[in-house]
Amino acid sequence: MDIRFLTTFIEVANTRHFGKAAENLYLTQSAVSARIKLLEEYFHSTLFIRQRNSIQLTQSGEKLLPYAQQLCSTLNEAKQELQIQSSEYVVCGATQLASELILPSTLKALHADFPDWSVKAEVLTLDSLSRQLHERVTDLAFSTEPLKSEEVNSQILLEKPLALYRVGDAQAEVSASDFVAIDFGSKARDILLTLYPQLRDAKLRTNSLTLALNNLYAEGGIAVLPEDAFVHLPAQTPITKIQSLENISLKVYLHTMKQVRRVGLQGLIDGISSINPA
Repeated sequence: MDIRFLTTFIEVANTRHFGKAAENLYLTQSAVSARIKLLEEYFHSTLFIRQRNSIQLTQSGEKLLPYAQQLCSTLNEAKQELQIQSSEYVVCGATQLASELILPSTLKALHADFPDWSVKAEVLTLDSLSRQLHERVTDLAFSTEPLKSEEVNSQILLEKPLALYRVGDAQAEVSASDFVAIDFGSKARDILLTLYPQLRDAKLRTNSLTLALNNLYAEGGIAVLPEDAFVHLPAQTPITKIQSLENISLKVYLHTMKQVRRVGLQGLIDGISSINPA
């Protein structure tokens, strides 16, 4: 059985509310409900009485709660103890765009400046990134969007202006049939649509800058890109700036928990901050 089912059960028992438990655990309410259902199937017993404005523990739920709390506490203590004894590793998580923009240089710097550390890196959705950071599964989190949490320190590692470009033969018309839409966030999209409402549609939508650039190089087209995007295209590729997007930039954030419990991790975080100045 997944230990996270028990932590979800404890959170629902504490909040007496599926929605609040989901918010505290950085999960959807349906995910919380699914975990509780699986837990009830595992124990062959109903754990909560679900009423319209009240969620109460059943007698079985009351009996399970102290065991769940004790088990979770013991496992967390064991995890921390093992991490203290084997602290020379770091787990990096990043959203798709952030992984393409910052992870290669960050990993290179980590290997050069912290050669004794083993590194694990993976690409995650923003929700998974936030959840794993709060669960301390991930040590360093990188994203192009801020995380709204009082428990997290966030800093900008990279910031680049955005502009609308045409790759390939210059044409006068800005058309949706040539548009490659990269997900730079709702603010960039709203400003672009104010300037070019015809770009509400696109021939390709993606959260990958690499995929977008490959498509633009192969087929030509228009896209919102960082202002140094030409360096990522093969030499001699024709690229023309159509218009800068005022007051909009692409940002990459580094997120870490405010309370760092791992031995040596704070020094590594400080090192990453200096390696990639904003």
